Parts: sequence; structure tokens; C-alpha cells
Amino acid sequence: MRSFIPAARTASGISYCSFGELLQGVLHEDDADFLVTLPIQKYSVSTFVPDHGSTEIVTHPSGKTKAAALAKVILRRYGHNVGGTFYIDCDIPIGKGLSSSSADLLATARAIEVYMGRELPLGELCRDMSGIEPTDGVMFAESVVYLQRKGMLWSKLGRLSGIQILSLDEGGTIDTLEYHRRDRAHRHNVEHRSEFNELLDRIVAAFGARDLDEIGSVSTRSAYINQKINPKRHLAAVHDVCKATRGIGLVTAHSGTCIGILYDTGRPGHRDNLAQAIDALSGYGTVKVYDTIQ
Repeated sequence: MRSFIPAARTASGISYCSFGELLQGVLHEDDADFLVTLPIQKYSVSTFVPDHGSTEIVTHPSGKTKAAALAKVILRRYGHNVGGTFYIDCDIPIGKGLSSSSADLLATARAIEVYMGRELPLGELCRDMSGIEPTDGVMFAESVVYLQRKGMLWSKLGRLSGIQILSLDEGGTIDTLEYHRRDRAHRHNVEHRSEFNELLDRIVAAFGARDLDEIGSVSTRSAYINQKINPKRHLAAVHDVCKATRGIGLVTAHSGTCIGILYDTGRPGHRDNLAQAIDALSGYGTVKVYDTIQ
């Protein structure tokens, strides 16, 4: 339980982002959608400047409508008919599949917690966020198995520290709400649910044993299964680079535009391998390096 002193003037909250998903599919028992998060050292920060002479909630930038909607839900539930502006600064651009909108939502909720001087019940927060959109499990500072449509934690896995992700952004953006509204991904994943549950068992065991190669193998398979839903043009090329530079596997933004290569920073020759991979991928799109949380 965190302790709070209510904020008299402004209040800020912060959230991790997640690099896509190590695995995304459906559970065998009830066809519930699940994902496995990969928190990275990129953040969204939301600062609330209340206006007690208004009830209107606005954001800056103005397009953060999901965060504004969540703020209204939480503030009104707890009897705060205050307006104001949420200034949101996210390290990750929208529409890339790196959980920028989920991080914006959580950072906004955290700012409201500081403003009110109270911690929101975790289950309530998860459900509120998923009521706005299917949400990554960014409220947990470790990798988790999360039911994004239900807003429920399925299992905590632990931190995957010491990992760097070389990301290739193929360009463009994908609207998460529209992606899930079509429901094509869910129908496709239901067809593969037996394999997804085998992969889920494998990755849970791999986290327990810190078997990085097995985690990479599961994540790579998930990336390939997702090709029928949101194909990455350069997935095979990125996979070739991964194998040539001793990467432990691929990770993809299942509903985004980025593909990543997972690297264990403790392996001999890592820096040289990473430099070689950056050079090999630079001609395909925007290349960046991300670090997992420690």
C-alpha cells in the first residue's frame, strides 16, 4: 500500500511502456484474450493542473481523449467534480504498439491518486482502463500474463532485466481500438488456442528458470503466428539478422508497427553484435534500441 499526501495544486503520475508482447493469444478454458508484457525504460508522465472553477477535463496534447475519459470516470466516482488539464508527455509515439495509450491511461490514473491522496484499488483500476480500451498490463513493474479485455491479472512472471531490444519500426500507425473492434485477431487466435496454451506454459516455466533462449523461442513463434493478422513486411529479414548476431529471439508489437530483436547484454560480444544488427537493419526503417526495466 502506497501512502499519499493530497496535492494542493498539481499532481503527477508516471507509467512504464511495454515493447509489444512476448506472447499474445487466447486461453484454452474460456477463449479469454491474454498477452505477456515486456516493460521497457520508456515512460508516460501525466501532470494534472486542477481548475476548481470548471468541470471540464482537457488534455495537452488535445488528442489524448482516452486519458480524458478515464480521468472523468475516476474523478466523478470519488465525488470530485473538478475540471482541469492533464499535461501528458510520453516517450513513445502513438500507434506503434508500444503501449503508449495504456501508459497514458495509467500515468493519468496515478496523477489522480496523488491529487486525491488515495490509492485506487488495483482491480478497479484495471477494469476502468480496460473499459476505455483493451489495455496492456503496464500497472505491473514486471512481465505479467494479463487479460487485456477483462482487465485482469492472470500471473506475475518477474522482471526480464539485462535485455536490450533492437527495434525496427516499419512505419505508419495502427489504431488499437479499431484493431480490436474488427475482432479478426481474436477469431484467428481462437483457431490457434491449443498452441497458444502450450506456448504460455513454456514461457511461464522459462521465466521461472530464467531460460532466455526459451523465452526468445516462444516470443519468436508468437510473432510468426501473428503474421496472418498484422503482417510485418521485414519479419524474415529481421529474423535472419537476429540469428546472425546472436539474438535470443524476436518480439513483435502484435497490434503495432515494430519488430524487435531480443539481446542478452551479458553475452560475450554483445556490443559488436548489436552494432552489426543496427547496420543491417537501418535500410529497412527507423531503428532504435530499448532497455528492459532493471
